[in-house]
Amino acid sequence: MLPYAPWLCWLIPMIGAVFTPLFAVVHRKLRDYAPVAFVGASVVFSLSMILDVFTGNAVDWVSGEVLGTIPLDWQIPWVSSLGLNLGVLVDPFNVLMVIVVSSIGLLVTLFSVGYMRGEPSLTRFWFLIQLFIAGYVVIVIADNLIFMFVGWEIVGICVTGLAAFWYKDPNKAHVGLKTFLIAHIADVLLLASLLMIYAYSHTLNIMELSQNNNWMGELSRSGLLFVTALMFFGGAVGKAAQFPLQEWLPDALAASPSSFNALTETLAGPFLMARVLPIFHEASLMGYSGMINFFLVMTFMGALTAVISALIAMVQVNIFKLLSYGISSVIGYMMAAFGLAGLMADMSWGYLAGTFLLTVDAFVSALLFLSAAHISYAVGSDNLHHMGGFKSRIAHRSMEVGVLALGGIPPLSGFWFTNWIQTVAWDFAQEAGLRGQFMLMVFGYLIFALLIIGAGITAFYALRMMGLVFGKEDHRSEGKVVKRPPFLMRGSLTTTLLITAFLDFLALLLIWPFNKFLLPMPFLGQLTFKNIVEVLVYLVPSISTVLTCVAVAFGGYSAYRIYVARKADAGRLTEKYRFLKAAHKLLRNRFYINAFYYKVAYSTLFLSKKIHDSLEHGIDALNYSVAGFFRRLSEIMYKYPELRGIDALNYAVARFFRRLSEIMYKYPELRGIDALNYFIANLFTSFSQRFRKIQTGVLSYNMLMAFIGAALLIVLLFLFGGYIL
Repeated sequence: MLPYAPWLCWLIPMIGAVFTPLFAVVHRKLRDYAPVAFVGASVVFSLSMILDVFTGNAVDWVSGEVLGTIPLDWQIPWVSSLGLNLGVLVDPFNVLMVIVVSSIGLLVTLFSVGYMRGEPSLTRFWFLIQLFIAGYVVIVIADNLIFMFVGWEIVGICVTGLAAFWYKDPNKAHVGLKTFLIAHIADVLLLASLLMIYAYSHTLNIMELSQNNNWMGELSRSGLLFVTALMFFGGAVGKAAQFPLQEWLPDALAASPSSFNALTETLAGPFLMARVLPIFHEASLMGYSGMINFFLVMTFMGALTAVISALIAMVQVNIFKLLSYGISSVIGYMMAAFGLAGLMADMSWGYLAGTFLLTVDAFVSALLFLSAAHISYAVGSDNLHHMGGFKSRIAHRSMEVGVLALGGIPPLSGFWFTNWIQTVAWDFAQEAGLRGQFMLMVFGYLIFALLIIGAGITAFYALRMMGLVFGKEDHRSEGKVVKRPPFLMRGSLTTTLLITAFLDFLALLLIWPFNKFLLPMPFLGQLTFKNIVEVLVYLVPSISTVLTCVAVAFGGYSAYRIYVARKADAGRLTEKYRFLKAAHKLLRNRFYINAFYYKVAYSTLFLSKKIHDSLEHGIDALNYSVAGFFRRLSEIMYKYPELRGIDALNYAVARFFRRLSEIMYKYPELRGIDALNYFIANLFTSFSQRFRKIQTGVLSYNMLMAFIGAALLIVLLFLFGGYIL
């Protein structure tokens, strides 16, 4: 492989997204064509890994160094304290899906250069497209579930941004919000499941989770394994637009730039379940409680989605909504295949059917959406009734190949894949019967019947779309070309047609090579089909082949008579038969699932308003009452205790001390201390006056007194001198 190919295949388009605003400043053409180079580089790095998968060793093409054996888990430290690494996983399935995603991304990018030319806000468009491709590649190359979840959220944000791309239109801005809310309901379930898995396993590395299943035993003993697996599946249901969370997809793809629609994120859901299917299957084989019920839920959800989405697609008039429901229905077959794989002792039959359908349908869906975008661009409308009689050889051939594959018309891929998955359902029912599991056998036959019915309905709406777009009857637009599609649109569509036609017409022959390509996956162990003869023996003589042909013939012939040959009028039939009118109303209203979502949303808004009007106003009233109470209390406290109590006491104390000070000044101060001071002063004054009289001024008297004083001093010294010393 090229150096660092598993990293650069997603880093390069991410870098392109970051630099898009800078390119827009430099020159508009650089901004518009640079994404082609970045996504093209991603394709080159993706394709460089294919040889390593075949040889079983990852080899650096430049240095010749053997990087490791396949599967190769390449990690760098990320959040070391939690034991989480930023890693990529190189194995056959991951490499195959990286090539599919990046290749379709390149085709869509080329198509978009012509389709979006002259549109405002192209900087934002190219940023979202490249970031979407980078996030999608992260999902399929990540070696751990938390890194995968990062890519998961990147893709979800980009889809929301593209659904609300023309946000100045309130309806399309609303669709962006709807997409965000519904998709993130599922994302919350997936994140909760990842946290539960990490809490019991202390890792989210896919290889480590598959090699050590002790954590599943602990989850099972705690009674949380079924809940954890169901929440994990819930995340995939939202992203894959499966019942009952499929209603975001038709509105989102009808509102977003139509060129983007070929890069639908819905294939991320079945990829995720295919990635972890061996881990959950191991838990089922070990008899952990709840896993049989989990796989039954997955299978029934897939089968129901295959039928319900196909039924709703029958009456859609917006071509992108019709194709959106068609994709949802086909992914239902994939989910049913993975669920059946989990229920059977040997998971390889269902696993190969689901993954091969996932791979081929990615190109079929891309071809159909690019064809629809080509036609919509030319006639200036998304309405099927405005496209009648449209003339374009490349669009006609592209739509033809896509419709025949989607409708399950033999010998194209759709026929073999639906037949394969139905055969797996039949085998599961018989396997359950041999084990004496009567209810599982009944469920198996019921799933088989639903998948057969879905095949007939798919053939009907696929040919209906073909008849409305290219039929001979004139409609309001009369198929007139409003704008001629640019060369890049036609070239990208032609390339997609060639790749899809190759996969479609040779699908039966590619089943055995596909099986061999995935053989290095640890859980497969050995080839399911050893050669093309075993493929033919398994598929062709089965009861599924007969019933599929009957269902496809019935649905296809009905659509052909009404919408292609014009032998019957759909409007008259609907008016003539009440049950058809009631069924048409039910389907036009999407089984009222969408209406139910809006009912829940508006009920929540109404409830919140009522809570605001009652509880909030009540809380405000209580707050004002409490505030009023304390204000009144403060007034009372100020008026009575403050003015008449504390202030009165303060004044009384002040008056008392003032009176006391007056008394103290009058008696102790004036009549005591001052009087004493005057008395002592007067006493010494009187003594000094009297003592002064003894001073006669006669020298003899003074000398005599000095002699007497000296004699007295000597006597005192003799008497008391010892004490003094």
